[in-house]
Amino acid sequence: MLDSMGFSILAANHEVRSEGETIAEIDILAEKDGERYAVEVKAGRANLSSVRQAYANAQLSGMRPMLICKKASDAVHESAAQLDVSIVEFSEYHLLLEPEELESIVKTCMEEVMEQYGFLPYNVSLDDHDREVLHGLATADDFQGAAVHLEMNDDDLGRELARLSDRGVLPQRSLSFADLKRCAGQILARQELLERLERIEALLRQRG
Repeated sequence: MLDSMGFSILAANHEVRSEGETIAEIDILAEKDGERYAVEVKAGRANLSSVRQAYANAQLSGMRPMLICKKASDAVHESAAQLDVSIVEFSEYHLLLEPEELESIVKTCMEEVMEQYGFLPYNVSLDDHDREVLHGLATADDFQGAAVHLEMNDDDLGRELARLSDRGVLPQRSLSFADLKRCAGQILARQELLERLERIEALLRQRG
C-alpha cells in the first residue's frame, strides 16, 4: 500500500538503539520526497495509545510519524492532528495476517468447497446411532429442533457433534446450523450410495 502511495520502504522492524540498548522498534521505515517516516502499523482499530506510540517512535528516531490502521475514530484523528501524526486507514480488502491465520483461512475455504460439491467426508464408517444423529440434523429446521427430534438436550447434542467431529465424520471447524444440516444430508446420501454400490457388486459377484 505504501508503495502504491509513492513511498520507498527502507526497513521493517527497525530497532532504535541508544548506548547499545534497544529502546524502541519501528514497524516500517519509509521515505517519500526526501522525508523519512517512522510508521506504526495496527491490524485493527487504532486508539490513542497507537497515536502516542507512533509519535514517540518518530521522536526517538528523528523522523515524521505515521500510523497505518484499519479504522480510527474522530477522537483518534483529532489527537493525531495535534501531534502531527499522519493516519492512513487501509482498505477493508487489505489483510494483515500471520502465516498460521492464512493457513487456517485457506483450509476452511477448501473444506467449504469440498463440502459444497459433496466430497467430504472422504471415508467414514457409520453405525445406527451415527445415522440417527445425522438424520436428526438433516431433517430439523434448527439446532433445538434436532435435539427435540433426537430426544436430547442441547448439551447432549453438542457432545454428539463433538464426538462425530473427533472421528472425522463431521468437519472439525465451527459450522452454522444450515451448513451442518447440509453436511449431514450429504454424508447420509453418500453413505447410501456407497452401500447400494456394495450391494450391486455383491450381486454381480454371486452371478459371476
